[in-house]
Amino acid sequence: YQLAVTAVRGPQGLKYFKGKGADLADKVVALDGELSEHLVSPEELREHEEAFIGQAESFRDPRNGKAKRGYTDFLKAAEVARQRIELSELVERYRDLKLRRDLIDFGDQMVLGARLAEERPEVGAIEREKFKVVLLDEYQDTSVAQRRMLVGLFGGGHPVTAVGDPCQSIYRGRRASGGALGGFPEHFARA
Repeated sequence: YQLAVTAVRGPQGLKYFKGKGADLADKVVALDGELSEHLVSPEELREHEEAFIGQAESFRDPRNGKAKRGYTDFLKAAEVARQRIELSELVERYRDLKLRRDLIDFGDQMVLGARLAEERPEVGAIEREKFKVVLLDEYQDTSVAQRRMLVGLFGGGHPVTAVGDPCQSIYRGRRASGGALGGFPEHFARA
């Protein structure tokens, strides 16, 4: 949090985000974690948000600049997208501060774990040798990064079972992916 405060104290020129510095730091930490858990870069987020803004702006009446009938919510969502673009730039500053200080948080650990599992097959081989059968408990609370790490380690036919109940997901606020259970047979298909 202290690094996020440092990141938001620098020159900003924020045009769309309105709020206190503490609120901004909270949002930077939250967005950083969300991007990490979904393995999305700030640049990818900006590209997505800019495309959405372009689509939303097509619902603006050129005669008066207001939303066309029934499209007010799209233009409101475009304002949120503009804020997220600004926040993503602060996330990059925050990530740079973490990197320069050799610090990582939980989201960073998940990104590193997913990359390691996907890019270094020998790591998965070592883990599969240690664990002949894998039980993934509370699988409904698995994020995208965690799922990709687990698939990298134990996918491809290794005996894997998951237990979970989507109605009991308690980590949605911590970026758990509701689709983890439904995609389990595809992600851990038997050879």
